Amino acid sequence: MISKILRRTACGAAIALGIASAAHAQEERGGLYIQGGYSWLNFEADNTGYEVDTDAITARIGIQLTPMFGIEADLSAGIDDGDFDFDSTEDDIDFDDNDDGDFTDVVNLSGDLGLDFMAAAYGRAVFPISDKFEVSARAGYAYAKISANAVTPGGNTFELAEDGEDGWSAGAGLTYDITENLELRADYTWYGFDDVDVTGATVALGLKF
Repeated sequence: MISKILRRTACGAAIALGIASAAHAQEERGGLYIQGGYSWLNFEADNTGYEVDTDAITARIGIQLTPMFGIEADLSAGIDDGDFDFDSTEDDIDFDDNDDGDFTDVVNLSGDLGLDFMAAAYGRAVFPISDKFEVSARAGYAYAKISANAVTPGGNTFELAEDGEDGWSAGAGLTYDITENLELRADYTWYGFDDVDVTGATVALGLKF
């Protein structure tokens, strides 16, 4: 009987300690923060099946308005264009690559797609799970400027697309507090643009003020 009471008491103490630890960690979080890091982005054109991977650097600024809610903004710039290949016709691209006067020739195009920049703003909910770790979810709106160039079999280079896309965005992340003011954060984000779906993963180092 005594051992059962002791076990229950110990269990209750552990739960209380965990709740107190999370609450203490929650109280400590707040204020302004800046982050910077690397992003990997996957672009998938609607109804085509074509996918392109590209790389970017991302800067972020945010403010924790309450222990569990904040707002933040991301700005990403492409650093490496993604390569792609697809079949098309000279008629589709209005380009007589072999100078035979027949624009119906099927050609295989190779090219690259790059992110000029992408800006986004979010509301972010934070859920501390220990004094070092927190998980978060965010939702907002994003705008991206992309450009694509192609090289035909004849060696001609032309601009395939240069477009701006905007749409809703949502994601989730995990943050680890390295020190009281330094943190490491990883995020997965989905961007629902009109003609292309984009998913991305970001790893960033941050400074809290």
